[in-house]
Amino acid sequence: MTIAKIQAQHFERIAYVYVRQSTPWQVMENRESTERQYHLRERAIQLGWPTSHVEVIDEDQGRSGSTAAHCSGFQRLVTEVGLGKVGIVLMLEASRLARNNSDWYRLIEICGLTSTLIGDEGAVYSPREPNDRLLLGVKGTLSEAELFTLRTRLYEGRWNKARKGNLQFPLPTGYVRGANGEWELDPDTQVRERMTCLFDSFRRHGIARRVVRDLKQQGLDLPTRITSRDGYGSLTWKTPSLSAVIRILRNPAYAGVYVFGRWDYSGDHRSARTGKVIPHQLPMAKWPVKIELHHPAYLSWEEYVKNRERLRQNWNREDTVGVVREGSALLQGIVHCGICGKKMGVQSRVLREKRSPSYICQASYSNGDADRICQSMTSRAVDGAIAEAFLEAVSPLGVEVGFRVLERSRSGNPMG
Repeated sequence: MTIAKIQAQHFERIAYVYVRQSTPWQVMENRESTERQYHLRERAIQLGWPTSHVEVIDEDQGRSGSTAAHCSGFQRLVTEVGLGKVGIVLMLEASRLARNNSDWYRLIEICGLTSTLIGDEGAVYSPREPNDRLLLGVKGTLSEAELFTLRTRLYEGRWNKARKGNLQFPLPTGYVRGANGEWELDPDTQVRERMTCLFDSFRRHGIARRVVRDLKQQGLDLPTRITSRDGYGSLTWKTPSLSAVIRILRNPAYAGVYVFGRWDYSGDHRSARTGKVIPHQLPMAKWPVKIELHHPAYLSWEEYVKNRERLRQNWNREDTVGVVREGSALLQGIVHCGICGKKMGVQSRVLREKRSPSYICQASYSNGDADRICQSMTSRAVDGAIAEAFLEAVSPLGVEVGFRVLERSRSGNPMG
């Protein structure tokens, strides 16, 4: 039956072998599955395709099959099938080609229209035959259901461990994992003293920016434990930065509290590059897992709550909504400071004030390298001057002069 489905027209086309593993870890560790997928090339040759007519598509290695949006190899395969260039598509199982029914059925439909076969290790299917098409549909449905079941099982298992405070993840700086998996203070005295120094500095100043400046003035770096596979757990020291200090001050782990689920991933906002959901942080009252007195602390829970509130007040001055992402400033994102050369930010005003935004150079001040901001100015005068210069340049007289200069430059006589 398998041989009967393969016609002469199929051998005139290309046999494509589609190879995919869902994650880079699977590519490295699941060697047997990867090897079996690449062996499908020999199966295509055994079925009658010449070696020169067998191609392997493996550019989707390490990518999930839950959607074809970011699987360039699958998209290329569908394109080639649609152009009638493919005789057979070989895969280990339906889950390798797609974990999404819409992508799977789209491929089957196109294969049926172009008389392209689909094969695995044990059989060859023709999407034009009702029985084969029904069987392929069932395989796709089972593949999608299997992915959903696996995700649900892993999701519930992870939350069950988190509710008991046993779910492991990279520990924040200042903690190490004990022999039984419990959290312990870092055995390095210098690390513990440096973390204590950071919290003491915030108690005195109440401003994260001043903490960064204080540490830099004393020549004190911040410790970091490497979490990557190479050199995991080794200690390194880095120059203090505003983001690092804020991240430490906002982490409830330093108050001896085990927290899981601070971020909500169920939103509709997705990254245009990866397609992944952009998470947003939940308020403390909605943290699903919060276990107090879970491990030794650097500060009390009450002090941690006060620190968070202080940071919020410092950030949201005059009831603003935080960092400006869009605005009316003409040069937003492209203006640089004439004094230090660093990129200037834009400080918007509260809408009800009806005032123009300002350009401000405060990078050195925010990082604690300077006592004050470099300079700031209202955008009204600057934007007005830029707009006037632009209009003058594109005026009929300005354009005519520009064309004359261009013609003289091309003729090699710019002064003539």
